[in-house]
Amino acid sequence: MAERKKNKGGNSQLEDKYWNCPDYVLNCLSGAVKRYETLKMKNGKTEGYERAKGILQDKKVGYGQMKRIKNWFDSFDGDWEDEEFKLNGGSTMKNWVCNQLDTATTVIKNIKDAQKDTNPNNTFIKTHEKDNSKIPKPKTIFSIPNLAKDVSGQISRGKPVYEPMGMNEEIERIKNLIIYRSKI
Repeated sequence: MAERKKNKGGNSQLEDKYWNCPDYVLNCLSGAVKRYETLKMKNGKTEGYERAKGILQDKKVGYGQMKRIKNWFDSFDGDWEDEEFKLNGGSTMKNWVCNQLDTATTVIKNIKDAQKDTNPNNTFIKTHEKDNSKIPKPKTIFSIPNLAKDVSGQISRGKPVYEPMGMNEEIERIKNLIIYRSKI
């Protein structure tokens, strides 16, 4: 059974596409409808009956209906012997729908990938206008102390380099931070 991978909803390029239903799927639907009509129609209509009749009449399925059929099979929790499952085409319809949708979306993705590889513009992004004036720009403000100048002055004055002004406080803060981090 084919499963569609990494599908994130509809594909706008498939919106108007129709697939001709193959004979083996039509035969499966026809058998299920005839069996249903002869045995159980008295109890009211079961889910899938109208869809099956429509597919048998049109002999083709649109993209929107393919997605609904796929969704129905994905959310179906019943048994494969249930009348609903058979009226929706059973595993034959499920496999055909999954294969057709997977093939169609893969073809479009491959075309876009090829265009992306040969074209510097990204074909996956739809053209749009972006208003950058409303995006706040992060402000990073920091200053780097000029330690070289400070150290060289201390050396020339004969003061110890390891004790510049404020260095002891900074060392204490770093020690406290290390102690604090080691306790976590």
